[in-house]
Amino acid sequence: MTNTHISQTPENEALSAELSKLNAEFLELFTLHKDMVDEEPVIYSLYLNRLGCLVFELFGKKTEYSRLKMKMELIQSAINRNEKPDLHEIESKLNNQLSDYYKQIEENTGLLDEAKKVLTNLLPPEFVAELKEVFRVLCKKLHPDLNPDQPESDKELFLRVKAAYDLNDLPELKKILLFIDSSSETQPTEQTADVKRQRIEFLKKNIESLKEKIQQLSVTFPYNMKELIADDEKTAVEQEAIKNQISFYEKEIINYQAFIELMLS
Repeated sequence: MTNTHISQTPENEALSAELSKLNAEFLELFTLHKDMVDEEPVIYSLYLNRLGCLVFELFGKKTEYSRLKMKMELIQSAINRNEKPDLHEIESKLNNQLSDYYKQIEENTGLLDEAKKVLTNLLPPEFVAELKEVFRVLCKKLHPDLNPDQPESDKELFLRVKAAYDLNDLPELKKILLFIDSSSETQPTEQTADVKRQRIEFLKKNIESLKEKIQQLSVTFPYNMKELIADDEKTAVEQEAIKNQISFYEKEIINYQAFIELMLS
């Protein structure tokens, strides 16, 4: 069946140019947002490796400091009552009161271990670059928002593309791309001016939505730490500040331990 010829008026050509520009912008934003979402675990792992480990250590020192301070107060309270401090009871009470903090410390240890695994198993940059490029080409050919008249088979194929990309399955993506290129014989149907206007409005809304998602993602943790952990000088300054706090609490812990020993003696 032949398609009805649509005259290429100046208005129609202008709409085609705008539609082409919006298609390219949507594709750029869609792949950028996808990359940001996929990159989040790596950024979080880098943060933990460079700063989070020190933050967790500081949390542990603060918890130990708080425990000794509370212990000293409980011992002093017993002494004020002219009673011999029951250290077993005091330790049990402190364990109960600080149980949530100890759970957090245990969870932090698990997060650090997981971060090491993520950073150890990073894919080679060349592989990642090729993976992203093939995914980008497939999105252009198969993304429903860029191909509104696609058959159901192409929609299902795009689901396979996203699954393969999430699994870093480059051979599968290449296989799909080869299949599309070999089976693509028909030219896209020329759209009327009204259809193009509808497509333009549709893409504009989706583009704004993607921009909002990207903006929101860029200012939330751990993305708001990306610039900091990428700057060695700024990271070093932050590390030194945390280390100074750790040193402060270590000294306070020693002081409290000595004072408690003095109280008990």
